[in-house]
Amino acid sequence: MPRPTFPLVIDARPRGPHGPLAGELVQGRCVLGHLLDMARNLDDATVVIHARLEEHPRLGDLLADRSAAQYVFATGPPPENATILRTDRLYDLQRLHRALRKGKDPESAVLWRLDQPHGLSGAEAELTRRQSYQPLGRYWALFPAQTIARLLRPTRIRPNAITFASASLVVGAALAVAFLRPTPWAHLAEALALALALVLDTSDGHLARIQGTASELGRWLDATLDELGDMALHAAIAWSAFARDGHPGWLLLGMLYGIGKYLFVVTTTVGQTEEKTGTARSPHISPAVTASLPVVLRQARLKSWVRLMGHADIRWHLWIVLAAIGRLDAALIVYAVYFPVRALGSGLGKVVRDA
Repeated sequence: MPRPTFPLVIDARPRGPHGPLAGELVQGRCVLGHLLDMARNLDDATVVIHARLEEHPRLGDLLADRSAAQYVFATGPPPENATILRTDRLYDLQRLHRALRKGKDPESAVLWRLDQPHGLSGAEAELTRRQSYQPLGRYWALFPAQTIARLLRPTRIRPNAITFASASLVVGAALAVAFLRPTPWAHLAEALALALALVLDTSDGHLARIQGTASELGRWLDATLDELGDMALHAAIAWSAFARDGHPGWLLLGMLYGIGKYLFVVTTTVGQTEEKTGTARSPHISPAVTASLPVVLRQARLKSWVRLMGHADIRWHLWIVLAAIGRLDAALIVYAVYFPVRALGSGLGKVVRDA
């Protein structure tokens, strides 16, 4: 990208209830780290970070894992002719890229404001929704899904019909897993059914937006049928493995998966409710733990990777690959352990936070 017309700087002066907003953790990284990475992506020059003089050491600790050549601290307000990224804002990189290329204000690329009520509690969910939406599917399923939505826009077909079609393909794949003889052609058919189901599952939301037919019923139906399809597929995997080996452990794994997934959904729903009502505590970095900040950041990144393992898009692609090679039982083994452990960890974490 051409270098910005004006100097690109970060304004790290905005403060929140726990100190500089630059130190708040979002998706396992501090806000300042997010903005520095974004600025370096836009311009390879050393980034100037404007902050209060007494906060320079603390902000330097936030960037302890970065090369000192990437940034330099300054005091006072940024120059008037600068292109300013503020630490009380989260930006969309692509929109920011376009804004700078066209000489527009970076405010046009803001996707979340941290200085608003419940700003911190909702920032994680918003970034996850925007940046982690279909981490794999967006590279291949997004285009056909959008094409289907555009073709169906002038028709009387509504998103709920697409949702039912997607769920039907998943259930069809589950029935094939449970009752068809395991042959290479059967495995290929199961993988193709799951791949097409993913495309349709992506398409229904796009169709709802461009038709203006989005509704609470549609969102509920989409989430509910996704979970039912998930349960049906893993039940079929457990039954197929039991029929193949005659070992009751497969049925126990199937039940463990169902229980773990139910508890995971419950704990996740409770957490989202707390975020919406503002009762969830936002993660922040206090001065007492500044010295161990690199450790805190590494732990937060590890948590992000653990969460990514449970991402629906990641699991869906795992189904497709394992179905194609006839080893869907591996997915059952992994997630029969993963979801109960995640649910237990979430519960224990809540107990510790509330203690």
